[in-house]
Amino acid sequence: MPYPRAHYFVLVVIGVIAVGFWPSYFGAWEQARWQFHAHGIAASLWVIMVFAQSWTAHHRQLPLHRAVGRTSLFLFPFLIGGLAAIIDVTAKRYVADADPVRQMFGGSFLIGMAVAMAAYVTVYYRALRYRRQAWTHAGYMLTTPLILFESPFSRALNMFMPGLVIAGVADLHLIMTSILWSMALELAVIALIWWKYRERAAPFLVAGGFIALQIVTMGWLGDLPVLKSLLTALAQVPSAAVWGAGFAIGALTSWAGWNAGRRGAQPVREAVQTA
Repeated sequence: MPYPRAHYFVLVVIGVIAVGFWPSYFGAWEQARWQFHAHGIAASLWVIMVFAQSWTAHHRQLPLHRAVGRTSLFLFPFLIGGLAAIIDVTAKRYVADADPVRQMFGGSFLIGMAVAMAAYVTVYYRALRYRRQAWTHAGYMLTTPLILFESPFSRALNMFMPGLVIAGVADLHLIMTSILWSMALELAVIALIWWKYRERAAPFLVAGGFIALQIVTMGWLGDLPVLKSLLTALAQVPSAAVWGAGFAIGALTSWAGWNAGRRGAQPVREAVQTA
């Protein structure tokens, strides 16, 4: 089976999520806005699902592995809907001038979340399309917790890393620094995976391209006036419509990817499993 220790990596991501989001989400559950619940619950379930997929595959529980995998078809629309919900709350709090963090980084957060949504749609579609090719399928599925890793890890850096700890409003600029360092770490992990597995790890290079795009756009293009105009426009859209649009994109991805991976839907050369 490919990536024999992958479930340990996913466990690390789960631990980082618990630490990074404890102060702002898990430890403030009752005060959290519904948009954060829409994202937090779906993303947490998704990472647990990926862990279960990896564990069952490496313990030869293939029927259970396939059953868990099928649940992803129904979970993925909620994952993308949750990302759209974060875009919604970012826009509304930016316009309301109710959040200094979103006033400072609203444009960066908007474009970063948009790139993340595109990344998830791309890698999940390809994971479904190539689900009969073990290395390709596993690689694309394992990129999803890696893409997610930046958000909780950057928060952990702002809590514990000397030089990046946020003690007050004057330190808020360190948020973007920690985000960029977290993404750089993701790229370093991808480089190590590629060095070990080479062509078999091609799915991680796809994810790496999206992460590199996030670094460029969030780090250097976040102050573009067009992004601030988009935030203002999105703030006028009903929240349910923004979440619903994300849900629809996720549902379409599940449907299209599943059908693209059916037997007979691919050319023979794509269906051959390479050793």
